[in-house]
Amino acid sequence: MVEAGSSTFIQLTSLDNLFQCWLKTRKNKSQRPRVQRFGEDPLRYLVEIRNRLRARTYKFGPYKTFVVKEKKFRHVVDAPMKDRIVHWMLYRYLLPIWERRFIHDTFGNLPERGTHAAVKRLADFARAQDARYVLQLDISKYFYSVNHELLKQRVLRYVGDHDVRQLLVRLVDSFITDNQFDALFPADSMYRRTLAKGMPIGNLSSQLFANIYLNEFDHWVKETLRVRYYVRYVDDMVVLADDGAALREIGMRMIERLAADGLTVHPKKIRLAPITAGIPFLGYVIWPNHISAGRYVRGRYLRRLRQHESGGFNYSETLASYRSIFQHTGSTIYRGMA
Repeated sequence: MVEAGSSTFIQLTSLDNLFQCWLKTRKNKSQRPRVQRFGEDPLRYLVEIRNRLRARTYKFGPYKTFVVKEKKFRHVVDAPMKDRIVHWMLYRYLLPIWERRFIHDTFGNLPERGTHAAVKRLADFARAQDARYVLQLDISKYFYSVNHELLKQRVLRYVGDHDVRQLLVRLVDSFITDNQFDALFPADSMYRRTLAKGMPIGNLSSQLFANIYLNEFDHWVKETLRVRYYVRYVDDMVVLADDGAALREIGMRMIERLAADGLTVHPKKIRLAPITAGIPFLGYVIWPNHISAGRYVRGRYLRRLRQHESGGFNYSETLASYRSIFQHTGSTIYRGMA
């Protein structure tokens, strides 16, 4: 085993740190067969991971892809257990570097910046006197569109350790989007012309990379466009303003700026409307004075409840999860919004 390397890389790849990453990986997943197999002898697997990392022979993958049907069909990429531990290792290293560089209103798989925090922030904006209209944009196949060259430049910007940089490069290069979504984009689009692109949906590292990739865009929206009310949750963007015409112009500039990064806004998911019509966002609908659960969430809850009560399925955990969603609904007039 090659022990040479910087003190940072040696610490990251230590058994103690890898064990902490294993604990993070198995949290709330202890009943899954592969987690149980790994848990039968974690030290043996962690030693193997450490040795490959320090020998610079670690390879990510192979990935498995499957389709999940939620509101729509979603292609999810499943990484091996060994990779999930290394993802946690890199996430824990990168998060302190990037967290302070994100704007306040970037949300998505960040400490205390999850779904509910994003919904509460947007609800706070919706109550503002100078917010009468809302613009919503959604990036088409965001995870599958991310340009590898730009992603590497941005992820590596504040990483000085050579071994960590090389590992991050191998991670980015380990997945390339195939041609299954080509028909959704014009032949002359950046998506079709860029071969090295894409991040695996489902990777913890990809969720952080998604925010890093759009960090420059977020700062541009706030500092160049001078947008006051802006929330982004991964690839869902919301802007509020007093003037609908001004919002339309802001939207056009945002779409042009995203195109320069190789990203395409879904033409059918551009929404400009009065705030009084409600803002559908992350399963909720936000109104000027209250938050309600979206129709999709309510429908799924009722279906699961009927199936559970009939005795056909045990949906106790699922129903508890839905109930926690409803706890975040209701009036926003008398309660503070983070």
